[in-house]
Amino acid sequence: MSTYIAEEMQLDWAPTPGRMLQRELEAQHLSQAQLSVRTGLSTKHINLVIKGRAPLSPEVAVTLEQVLGGTASTWLGIEARYRARLAQEEHHAALAAHVQWAAAFPRQPLIERRVIDAEDDPVEVVSKLLSFFKVASPDAFSKTWLEPQASYKRSQRHSVDPHLTAIWLRLAEAQAENLIGSAPAFNAAKLRETATQLPVLTRETISTGFRRAQELLLACGVVLVFVPEMKSTRISGVSRWVAGHPIIAVTSRYKYFDSFWFTLFHEIAHVLLHPRRATYIDYTSGRADDDGDDQETAANDFAARTLLPVPRTAVVEAKTPEAVRQLADQVGVSVGVVAGQRAFMTKEWGGTIAKLRLRGDLEDELSESRDDRARWYAEEGPGRLRTAQEEAALRAEYEAFIVDLPDHPKA
Repeated sequence: MSTYIAEEMQLDWAPTPGRMLQRELEAQHLSQAQLSVRTGLSTKHINLVIKGRAPLSPEVAVTLEQVLGGTASTWLGIEARYRARLAQEEHHAALAAHVQWAAAFPRQPLIERRVIDAEDDPVEVVSKLLSFFKVASPDAFSKTWLEPQASYKRSQRHSVDPHLTAIWLRLAEAQAENLIGSAPAFNAAKLRETATQLPVLTRETISTGFRRAQELLLACGVVLVFVPEMKSTRISGVSRWVAGHPIIAVTSRYKYFDSFWFTLFHEIAHVLLHPRRATYIDYTSGRADDDGDDQETAANDFAARTLLPVPRTAVVEAKTPEAVRQLADQVGVSVGVVAGQRAFMTKEWGGTIAKLRLRGDLEDELSESRDDRARWYAEEGPGRLRTAQEEAALRAEYEAFIVDLPDHPKA
């Protein structure tokens, strides 16, 4: 299961500049009137600063540095932290108006993916949701996530949940952010060439094929990630541009490995043929409808001819398991790819040929074994004795990459 890690320590208090100034005056046995004489500032202004009714300006900070000691940056830092704390308190109070908005999100998936905690009150949920989506308001959320610049390949004629879809998209983006830093500039020509090299990977185990595809695509400036499907999203794949790079996120919705490969090629087509295209989802009706979309049709055609570059008749005429195997060997793809494409072309979803399609849970296949992960956790990961800072940093990095981490033995 993909999780979101948000770590940032914030103090729940901040000393007022006026209080610090008053303490400094007391320490130096000075009155406000004496400070006024020494600084040239009016006693009224000094009193307003001490009471927190007037900000401590850079000019006053420089003057205090000269008269009382310390540095102007220290005085300004106290002022900045105090004002920031006031703004945070005002912002937190304003979040109460958005509790109804946050209530539209299913709570359990957010808890499972550590976006929120089960103990969070409604206002805390609002704050964490806005931080998770990296927006300042529900209106900004709608503009950024309900109308995203993404292209979807969905099952047709199914209800979709826009809020769960947004959560899934953000989880995919968060995973991609871990790889974008190591990605070169996007190279369309190289991606087109690489696409012709990917079909042979279908003959590998799904985990090996996925990791190798991830490496080859990254070299083109494309980030490939896997995020398990969330109920009521119906997404099998998404292509989206983030920080100048196309990211492709896939799920294991169909459980057939050849369907995963077709989805991957479909999303590659969107990157090549329709860069930065807008989303084609009708949230008003609550249904995804890509039928009749020329861009979706073009993406499907690209995926079909790139994944299995043979005439349609050759696929349809492979009417026995042996004939399917021979065609797969001839083209250099997995038997499941040929069987899957033939089933789609002929609508013959059952029989002996259909049994050639390999099934499995991509999430399980892409996860390392429990023993390997437990060993890494104890020997290299956060379970090894480290400083608190090292452990926190490594734990965040580990949990950001590992999918569905089971309980591990503690060091």
